[in-house]
Amino acid sequence: MPYTCTVHPFDSPTQGSCAYEIGQPNARNAIIFVGGLGDGPHTVPFVRPLAEHLAAASLDYSIFEIRIRSSFTGFGYSSLANDVEDISCLVAYLRELGKHKIVLMGHSTGSQDCIEYATNKEHPVDGFILQGPVSDREGAANFLDADVLRKSVELASTMVAEGKGQWMLRPEQVGHCFDPINAYRWHSLISKGGDDDYFSSDLDEETVSKFWNRFEKPALALYSAEDEHVPASVDRQALVDSWKRLGANVHPLSGLIPGANHTVKQPAAQQWMNDRVARFLADV
Repeated sequence: MPYTCTVHPFDSPTQGSCAYEIGQPNARNAIIFVGGLGDGPHTVPFVRPLAEHLAAASLDYSIFEIRIRSSFTGFGYSSLANDVEDISCLVAYLRELGKHKIVLMGHSTGSQDCIEYATNKEHPVDGFILQGPVSDREGAANFLDADVLRKSVELASTMVAEGKGQWMLRPEQVGHCFDPINAYRWHSLISKGGDDDYFSSDLDEETVSKFWNRFEKPALALYSAEDEHVPASVDRQALVDSWKRLGANVHPLSGLIPGANHTVKQPAAQQWMNDRVARFLADV
């Protein structure tokens, strides 16, 4: 069905940067929404139902879906650092508009942007929501041949070491998935300890604590209970519990979204998530 939104062009290093506002008109507060790999504005199914729920709850929030350098197929030759730069420009724009509270919400790889942005001192936000914060490294092992995966990581590591991180990998070198992608981003996503490796279940507690204690403002982690990108060997509840235990500002409302797949397509799961987000925002 057709729907409307308000388009906000804003100054940024990314030419033609825009954010698309949905939900309560003239809301006092803002959620900046960043999707995952291959996502961009209007691609994640739960965003509009969430905006409608928040408007009905009179929380005075609207949602801004941001288009950044890594949107859609751009993720393959971008980085978390670029994302932070683009998001920071939107935060500055929203402050100029007079927004009171700004919360950064990431879905999937967008959750990595939340941790990456947490230390931004120039244009800080007031809270974070991480939905579907899954490991791209562990997810890739779910559907890529182990030999292809091993060889691709070795190749990308060598190229990065040789200063060829911006060179593109051939589709067959990455199992015809994630392409187009350069050596740096593949290494970042798929190598243990890569720049994107924030949510893997095999990270030691010291590393996990360091990541989650970047948050100086409240952070809500909502993991999909039936996420198809998570290996069966991963104890999802134990993983979220460890984040809550090790991260001083990980909100107690963090948990598993019952019955939810990766993008929370199920109406009942959306309703559960919407209620949890609303309760969190009331506490920010």
